[in-house]
Amino acid sequence: MQRTIVPMFIETQETIRGNDKMQVNRRQALIGAAAAVGVTALAGGRARAAEPIRIGAILPLSGTAELVGNKQKLGIEIARDQINAAGGVLGRPLEIVFRDDKGDPNVTVAAARELTSSGVNLIIGASLSALNIALIGVIQSLNGVMMTPSSPLDPLTHELFNRNFFRLADNNFMRCRGLARVMAERFPDVTVWGGLISDFSVGHDSWKEFTAGLREFYPRYAKRDVTILDVTTAKFGTTDYKTQIFRVLQSPAQGVLNVTIGADMITLWKQAKTLGLSDKLQVVADAGGELDLPVILGKDMPKQLWSNLHWFFGNPNGNAVNKALVAEIEKRTGDKNPSSLIGPAHGAVLAYAAAITLANGTATPAIIEALEKVKVETAKGTIIFRPEDHQQIGPVNILGSVPTPTGHQFKDYVEVPGAEIVEPATPGVPIKL
Repeated sequence: MQRTIVPMFIETQETIRGNDKMQVNRRQALIGAAAAVGVTALAGGRARAAEPIRIGAILPLSGTAELVGNKQKLGIEIARDQINAAGGVLGRPLEIVFRDDKGDPNVTVAAARELTSSGVNLIIGASLSALNIALIGVIQSLNGVMMTPSSPLDPLTHELFNRNFFRLADNNFMRCRGLARVMAERFPDVTVWGGLISDFSVGHDSWKEFTAGLREFYPRYAKRDVTILDVTTAKFGTTDYKTQIFRVLQSPAQGVLNVTIGADMITLWKQAKTLGLSDKLQVVADAGGELDLPVILGKDMPKQLWSNLHWFFGNPNGNAVNKALVAEIEKRTGDKNPSSLIGPAHGAVLAYAAAITLANGTATPAIIEALEKVKVETAKGTIIFRPEDHQQIGPVNILGSVPTPTGHQFKDYVEVPGAEIVEPATPGVPIKL
């Protein structure tokens, strides 16, 4: 019996570098999984009869970051089920072995040791930057491969580079430069910029990367010079932002970069609305809130809020993978506005499936080599891993939202080609800001 599903095309790539430009020569392979429409795959009977291929997933399924882990778990489960319904990989079903790291680096490392000692050498995770730093230090000695679906921390593919680590997410440099480019293109008259950031390393790095992008892109796209004000900082866990808000209110800032997250972010921008800052600013470029900020603030959000996202479910350019994923999320949860964390986690399973197919197995050296070559159609779009540092290169998703009398509206969506804004590969060396 045969069934028509949403299959996946995988293309290998051979990269030729010169002056930081890439040329890609492709040859196609095909596996049954969730990707482009129109190919028939064997039904799942044969896959169920064979020994499963096991992939580990180390996620924060409890604790303070459980919302992150459980959203990613949903994307992983959907990809697994879609692939298995299409006949599996190499005629075998995929089995995902989940482990809860509770957001604790020590638990993350212990889970990786347990998985690899039981023969599960391919791991999706970790989710958070601190956990990735811990895991990246041991993954090679465990003869495993790890793939983060969410951590944007720049050092992971620079000074902390490890050949057994892959990032299926945009790094912070790409996210901030993408935002800066969209601001120059969409808001050419907003030429005075400030920032509201939490006082931690990612906040300061984001500010440097964003403002460097403003200085580059405003002359190019807006044909205007840009003025950069001193950044305004607050300690993580601040509950009263009046001092920071009044400082920006009294400045000539027309736009600001937000790099606050979680409860801090919501507290800041609720107070900003009450004190008049949200109405003063022409636009807020958000590098910390994903979809949470516009959804939670609703009608109390700034006049224009543009956020960089790991994935946008409503992508008007969406491919068959995206459409199938969104439909399945709604079927399982009823959620019509799903988290941006789901898409990359779903894509991590597709990437491993592609590599297993190309490698004809799961041996660590062969999977690393295969991941450096595959080109995978994910819900976000077509992605590759840059062979030099294993950074994902694909479309950077940026979404504009506006307030409405009853809530919010997703107004506009932009894809910035990642290859046009990614930094040069410098594995083992810090990124130059």
